[in-house]
Amino acid sequence: MADDTDGAEKLTKAVTRRSHIAKRPKRGGKKRGRKTAARSIPNGSVGGSRGRRAFPALPINDVIAVPQAIRNLNGGNPWAPEEVANALDLAPKANRFFYVTASSTAYGLTLGTRDTAQIELGPLGRKILYATSAESEKQGLKEAFFNVELFKRVYDYYKGSALPELKYLGNTLESVFGIPAPQHQDFVRVYSANLDYLVKEEALDASTVDAQSDTKLGTDGKSQHSIVVGVPKAKTSHVAFVILPFNERTDRFPRGFFEEVLQTLITPAAIDAGFKVETARREGSDVIHSTIVNDLLAADLVIADLTEHNPNVLFELGLRMAFERPTALIRARGTAPIFDVDNLLRVYDYDPNLWRSTLELDLPKLTGHIRGTWEGKDAGVSYMQLLKKP
Repeated sequence: MADDTDGAEKLTKAVTRRSHIAKRPKRGGKKRGRKTAARSIPNGSVGGSRGRRAFPALPINDVIAVPQAIRNLNGGNPWAPEEVANALDLAPKANRFFYVTASSTAYGLTLGTRDTAQIELGPLGRKILYATSAESEKQGLKEAFFNVELFKRVYDYYKGSALPELKYLGNTLESVFGIPAPQHQDFVRVYSANLDYLVKEEALDASTVDAQSDTKLGTDGKSQHSIVVGVPKAKTSHVAFVILPFNERTDRFPRGFFEEVLQTLITPAAIDAGFKVETARREGSDVIHSTIVNDLLAADLVIADLTEHNPNVLFELGLRMAFERPTALIRARGTAPIFDVDNLLRVYDYDPNLWRSTLELDLPKLTGHIRGTWEGKDAGVSYMQLLKKP
């Protein structure tokens, strides 16, 4: 983010281009020589009260021009809102200018809005614009993104992965994060734009997420290829390991479907059944690491999703069955049978719509299926014993 030394007028134009922000003419009046809007900025603010947003109206790349203008045109000193607005080619009293400055404040880039006496550089704005190295600049951008608590919570929840399609994401946004339904599209737009920008700037590098050694352990002693996705309130020593597809391989299910199944159906049902829930780390590839196999075999119970007949899932299921360990089988309704597995073992069919109404019906039934599999682990005949019968 180098300084522009060719004059204030040229810098103003450059800053305006980078921000992608242009002023809309006043209603009922003349354009007064300013540009018409090239794109709309949604209404909203960063407040958490009823009817307001708990997240910025704009992504970082659309508001980075605010601290840039203060640094480049005013030496990094506090500046009157009117001057900042002029530098960005925005009307000082317009709502559009408020959304830009409020979003910049939410990220920690600046302090102050259209309605304050002055606007000044925030701690993260200074860290980014006066960075002494590329790494420091990238770290500042990442911290700006996580400065919005809601973005950090969603990022951690989905472990840095792209969000599922809104059809499946909506339930989670509302029930887990308290985002009202009318704000879902705007949230996805701003959140996803931030991810794209930070990956482009290498502040978030998705390609290194899975660059871990098979034998490297995390702080909890677990392999880095397996993660905990849910823990019941009551203390338990029982672990349920979930095996399901990493990615959708057919057109029947949209991107993010299995992540949503894991988060909104399997995990809460297993927790209700009294299990700590673990699964293989889902970022990166479908490679079956030795540590995953060890966790698969060591778990008290395995929950296997047979949807799409995923080869990795079937391979892992075969290993589990060979060791005659308890396994709860599930699949999306409409999944075709698999050899004799479906005939010899009970399989729970869940509704693939994953609407709130269908989840309310499936969750207690799946909890019962998981609990029943565990309680009946010592009763009856195992799959391998059935196969060995003459």
